[in-house]
Amino acid sequence: MNHSVGFGALVLTTLIIAGCGFLSPSKLPGDIPVRFSDLQSAEDCSHQIKLDNKLWDVDYLAFYLSEPRVKIDGRWQALSFIPNDYQSRTVSLLTFTDSCKTQKSPVTVQIDANEKLLQRASSIRFTLGLPFTENHLLEDNAAAPVNHTAMFQSLRVGHSFMRIELKQVRDPSSLWSFMLASGQCDAPADDKAPTSCAKPNRVTVDLPIKANVEDLRLSASLREIVFRAMQREKASCNLGEDSSQECTKVLRNLTSREWIRWDAPHQEYLKQN
Repeated sequence: MNHSVGFGALVLTTLIIAGCGFLSPSKLPGDIPVRFSDLQSAEDCSHQIKLDNKLWDVDYLAFYLSEPRVKIDGRWQALSFIPNDYQSRTVSLLTFTDSCKTQKSPVTVQIDANEKLLQRASSIRFTLGLPFTENHLLEDNAAAPVNHTAMFQSLRVGHSFMRIELKQVRDPSSLWSFMLASGQCDAPADDKAPTSCAKPNRVTVDLPIKANVEDLRLSASLREIVFRAMQREKASCNLGEDSSQECTKVLRNLTSREWIRWDAPHQEYLKQN
């Protein structure tokens, strides 16, 4: 079953000056840096975050984006990513594991689009997740970045679309993890590929562009993603295996809370499909 949820969110930045475009000297027009504004840098170059007055190590944080599109004159136009170590033409993997590295070189989505095209666009859209055909490939048969070992679960479930692993600093035995993945896939065994999944659990991210968006930069919030999800009894949730209410809290946050936004004062909308 497919669902749709929408919301609006306010965001920060400067007004565009007439005649200025998206291109800055250090980045291409389709380069979109992404940062988590609530992560702190630790001495060992890991990330940390304070949640409910407790400090947590971010042992792992990554997610897949796919299906980049722009809206021009009311119509969606498909784009491609620029292939590199973390992108194919159809999929981008964003990992936030080395704070020292990201301070020098931000995690960046690179879409194949020129400045003229982006200036005509009224919105950019991504899918948080993988297309069905790529999701259920064995690592050995998949090209980068779909072959990333840490994101693969099984042939039946496919891959984690988003993976979060947290560990409390003062109590390393206190762990919390979340994996966004397709659920209720109809394969008879883990080593068999399904023909369909009843709960695709892919999230559509719509990011409207208005005249005040001078630079394409995204700001994300881990606090918004895990909002009230860590107060529950379950310390580990994998939507590929568990669709209980406790485990769907993060999914609801991804479709109803302002967890990602432009650095600009306008709205964005997310919906699950």
